[in-house]
Amino acid sequence: MVQPASSTSPGSGVMHTGRRVLINTGALTGASLWRILISFVLQVLIARRLGVEGLGHYTIALAYLNVSQVISELGLPTLLVRDLAQNPTHRRAYFRWLLGIQFLTSLLVWLALIGLSFALPFGPVTAASLWLVGASLPLYAVTSATQTLFQAGERMELVMGVEVTINTLILLISLGVLWLGGDELALIGVIIVTQAISALLCLALLARSRLLALPQEPVSVNLRALLRQTTPFFGLALSDVLLQRLDILLLGVIVGPAVTGIYSAAYNIVRVLMKLIQSFWRALYPTLSRLHRHSQERYLRLRTLSLRFGLLIVLPAASISFGAAAGILQTLFGADYGASAEVYRWLIWAAPLFLLEVYAITVFMIERRLRASLWISGAHIIATLIFLPGLTLLAGAAGAGLAVVLAGATGALLGVWWLHAHQFASPVDKKGGMLIATFLSGVLAAISPFSWMVNVVLSAVAYADALLGDRRTNGWRFHDAAAHSPE
Repeated sequence: MVQPASSTSPGSGVMHTGRRVLINTGALTGASLWRILISFVLQVLIARRLGVEGLGHYTIALAYLNVSQVISELGLPTLLVRDLAQNPTHRRAYFRWLLGIQFLTSLLVWLALIGLSFALPFGPVTAASLWLVGASLPLYAVTSATQTLFQAGERMELVMGVEVTINTLILLISLGVLWLGGDELALIGVIIVTQAISALLCLALLARSRLLALPQEPVSVNLRALLRQTTPFFGLALSDVLLQRLDILLLGVIVGPAVTGIYSAAYNIVRVLMKLIQSFWRALYPTLSRLHRHSQERYLRLRTLSLRFGLLIVLPAASISFGAAAGILQTLFGADYGASAEVYRWLIWAAPLFLLEVYAITVFMIERRLRASLWISGAHIIATLIFLPGLTLLAGAAGAGLAVVLAGATGALLGVWWLHAHQFASPVDKKGGMLIATFLSGVLAAISPFSWMVNVVLSAVAYADALLGDRRTNGWRFHDAAAHSPE
């Protein structure tokens, strides 16, 4: 029954909205963290069971799958989440168009993957993996289209339910396949099976949610105008996935699965940290956007504190694991992955650079300067294309790690420079003390004679002590004194 307007107080509406925001944010963050954890555990198991080349084959196939999924979506989900949230009576019409378009594009992208398997100098296993992994794309179209409606209807808990269920199934079925002696192609078959289950589960939840049962209006969809509107969303989505997968795509062509496997062992650890950084800024994006409109002072304060907090966490994580790289890699992946430690010592420094780059991209998006965000991502991608092939051929997997750091530095420095040029920069007080504490903790982790786990604990304590000592000496203030500036 619809209640009279007078019976519902404004406060109750605000509380209901607040609860829904918390549920949605928690659901998306939880699903993302679970996916990251499952992916990392599975990659460790594959590395131990199938060796360096097996890990390389699987990682290359996943990289092509991730990029193909984004291409097949054409940026439509992001656009339609926004529009259908504002016009829920258009859901049914746009869902049919979305499902039809994505199903067609997924078939075309699958054909393109088959073409690449012939055009590029891949081995037989890598070529077969591209054929197989492409078969999951039409099934993914169903999942993507239904989850677009879940997000537009602010039912993110349904997205989380599907993500948690499917990723758990992927891990469990993959464990069974590995235990029975299956290879990397069998593991790709697991992706196809679980994607079919995901599609069926999404359709069942869509029917149960009754998101399409509300009164609907017939809508005339202008396909050309719709696709034209998706262009900036598609650009952002594609640049985002290329930032995280372009290195694997290039390595698969340049050096093959063996070197890619050595690189991937180090990269899989760093990627967890990068995904957490990305989730951190995505979780803050709606709140920062709201404060930017309603309270500039609080917006500036939260933005600065968020950057400072991120640096305080990511810098010691990089320095301490840099010193303990050999122990960490060999404990997780086995003795055969000692060469990955050298890659990791380079690659881990891409994480703090990525923190700065995503911070700059987020700020420019909030400030409605979308082109600046695209240019920062574009500069990073172009730098990867320039540095990675030459340095990989010169120094192998370690050269690839150095190339990724140089490309990350390009994006981060460009982002920070543009922030200052537009007077959007956030001052971080006492950077010197933070950098000194980071340096000392890294040196201690590298030279301490104890096991790597003990060294990590000792280095973390040393970092905290050095940081707190600098705070006591110089009077750190954890509020943004510049929040009142005209910035």
